[in-house]
Amino acid sequence: MAATLQHDSMIGPPAPELTIVSRADVASASTQSLEAVHARRARWMTLLALAVTDFVAFGSVLGILDLAAYAVAPAYASTVWSAAALLPVILIAFVFLGLYHHTRMHPADEMRMASQVTVTIGLTAAIAVYVGGGNSIVAMTMVAAALLGAVVVPLCRGFFRVICARAEWWGQPAVVIGEKEEALTVTDTLKRWPEIGLRPVALLTDRPVDTPIWSGPSGTALHVAANHDIPYAIVVEPNLDAEEHDHLVARYSKFFDNVLVVPDVKKGAAALWRTGRSHQGLVGYGVSHYELQVGARFAKRIIDMIGALLLTIVSFPLLLTIAVLIKIDSPGGVFYSQNRMGRQGRCFSVLKFRTMHVDADAILADLLDKDPTLRAEYEQFHKLQEDPRVTRIGRVLRRYSLDELPQLFNVIAGDMSLVGPRAYMPRELPKMKNLARIVLQTPPGITGLWQVSGRNALSFERRVDLDVHYFKNWSPWLDLYLLIRTVPVVLSGEGAS
Repeated sequence: MAATLQHDSMIGPPAPELTIVSRADVASASTQSLEAVHARRARWMTLLALAVTDFVAFGSVLGILDLAAYAVAPAYASTVWSAAALLPVILIAFVFLGLYHHTRMHPADEMRMASQVTVTIGLTAAIAVYVGGGNSIVAMTMVAAALLGAVVVPLCRGFFRVICARAEWWGQPAVVIGEKEEALTVTDTLKRWPEIGLRPVALLTDRPVDTPIWSGPSGTALHVAANHDIPYAIVVEPNLDAEEHDHLVARYSKFFDNVLVVPDVKKGAAALWRTGRSHQGLVGYGVSHYELQVGARFAKRIIDMIGALLLTIVSFPLLLTIAVLIKIDSPGGVFYSQNRMGRQGRCFSVLKFRTMHVDADAILADLLDKDPTLRAEYEQFHKLQEDPRVTRIGRVLRRYSLDELPQLFNVIAGDMSLVGPRAYMPRELPKMKNLARIVLQTPPGITGLWQVSGRNALSFERRVDLDVHYFKNWSPWLDLYLLIRTVPVVLSGEGAS
């Protein structure tokens, strides 16, 4: 790549015809204008879908308030719809703040901003109405709409991202350019997290690579951009100095509308969706350690308590049904407890539904002694893909993470959180190396970044990296987003074993 940088006018040999691969990896022939058409259609489809989502969200807020007013004070029910005046103001604010642009913003940041804008505009309008001598009931209605909208609007947007990100029309096409391993990591991240809004259609690297999308040498990048009108280039070059970096951006900017440079990618990186920002004139990214703030920890605890209690009440019939099925399926108790490490390394007993036979430890020891291949698999993943210890009902429970439901009682007791790092066993501490001191600063979670990024298909090292990444980037909105994203992962059984 360095040699290419010295000759901006050298584009290289003509690029082969680019095949655009859908999310289902079904190849279809590309015409010169296909990506341009797709990009325009994606923009309009996304804009329309986002607008519909916001209208549904605000309509739901007004509907809930209307029902509440009829139940509590029917005489004032007609004033509820006065809060509809807030809708155009909020939507205009969303437009100016870039909330109708489906890239460059992490979904958790989008949810936070949508909530803050809704509250700010709603409360400001309520104060203006009250101070201006208007109807106090109307002012109170606007306050209620703002507070309820601060929850409903980001929730709707979060579900929108998770659901629509799998649609064929979602995402702007992007070319990933750079060193093989790093470029593959970025491509994998974009595919795993389509909510980011960039759809990789080509991977350009000077080393042979096995990938379902079109690949070729980096020298063909400009031909690909010119012939297929692809708006985004993601350049992964970890070994460039400042001058080379500037030349690189200038060179690709002539052909791509947007050039995103990833300066460094750790192999197997958890995700590449930190929010880039400038601090005091210094270019970089910020890490906000909310988890270290007393107020944030208190808020997280309150949310955990309310959420766990509600989920326990709602899922009680399911809990009872599972308990009966376990007793029928195999001899032994219904629950299984195991010693795990919590916040600051304090050990506690994590509670699960029993999914293995009662003599599971003896079965495992005998199995690993007889089969070196299975021993290697267990040492890498701390799991077995085809585990003979697991009961029939246990396989179903594990596939859909139903065995984790009793951990709601651990959340209520304060040992765990709804969202957090994996609950590690004490014997795993040496394998966590020095990263344990980071991971163990927060309570483990029933779900987390590791849960929605591959679950048991991930190696132990990768799980630890994910948990470190979660801690560095934690916010209440990230927790809410991960809870939303957990739903389709669990229902699909993705990464389960």
